[in-house]
Amino acid sequence: MLNSLFSRIILAVLIIGITSCSSSPKEKPVKNGVDAEIHNLQDSTLLFYSLMHPIDIIKGKGPTFSKEITVDSNGIFVEPMDLTEGYYFLEYDHNKQLYFIQNGKRLSLDFDAQKPSEKPDFSGKLKYESRYLFDRHMAHAGFIANESKYYTYNEDDYLEVVNQLRGKMDTMLVMYIANHPTGSQHFMQQEALTNLYFMASYLEAYPIMRTSNEIPISKHFYTSTESLNLNDTNALSNPQFYEFIKNYVQNRAGQIKTKADVYRHIQFTDSLFTIDQYKDYIRFHEAKSIAQDSTIVDDKNWMLDTLQSLISDNEIQQFLYKNIVNDTSQRNFNNVILEDQ
Repeated sequence: MLNSLFSRIILAVLIIGITSCSSSPKEKPVKNGVDAEIHNLQDSTLLFYSLMHPIDIIKGKGPTFSKEITVDSNGIFVEPMDLTEGYYFLEYDHNKQLYFIQNGKRLSLDFDAQKPSEKPDFSGKLKYESRYLFDRHMAHAGFIANESKYYTYNEDDYLEVVNQLRGKMDTMLVMYIANHPTGSQHFMQQEALTNLYFMASYLEAYPIMRTSNEIPISKHFYTSTESLNLNDTNALSNPQFYEFIKNYVQNRAGQIKTKADVYRHIQFTDSLFTIDQYKDYIRFHEAKSIAQDSTIVDDKNWMLDTLQSLISDNEIQQFLYKNIVNDTSQRNFNNVILEDQ
């Protein structure tokens, strides 16, 4: 069910792409940017920055674009910026919201900073994408707020709430595509992937996080995720995909507590992934988990060294090493702290 609906969405995106290519020439791109009127701000300085690639995060890099914005006394700002197409956060008063920028189109919004659950008044050519992303954010937030409760559910009840949200999100995306077929093909594709892998990551998390494990997970539970492509090249920059593969490996390969567990995880990861950055992501987070686990004492040094040596990207290796703080100059990993991302 999950894959068939996802396939229909992607087919719709491809058809739209073919149709749009044969239409009349697009207007000449103009400088894009952001303008807004924000009421009841506590801090007049805002931050606008690009969504970070999951691999850049484990290399210790910052956003590729970041700009501080100062509003006037009325909470108004107009910022022309040369922005590449993609996702950006607007951060204010300890809140943030994700937006999508497309070449030649401005982001225009009007909202109350003290009412984060109230949909802003969007205008301009990016209003459709902005409305969709706000609704997506609220749907995800509602699910995450009840996450701990859902982990107390039995398998069938958990599947029901997951499928309900998945159906809601896919319906929202299909409606967006139907009503706004001239939108960005990249946006449509990535939103379809986000819906798919957000739900898949929660399916893989349930066997690990459920409060009662007396009854084994049935084979039926994994029907939706068994056929997913773990080497999906369309998801190279999609954060939800990386969360999914991390949960997938942790769920299927089990906990890491001993050298034997490390060997099992290495073999399992190598058997699944052909893309190096996916392997590197898994191994970085496995090393992070080991470093933070105070119950692991024996062979912790060996475990961390082994996983680090298998990371193919030197920047990831160096960032991992830099963030493992030793209590001696001899790299004794018995008391290791790995800084949170």
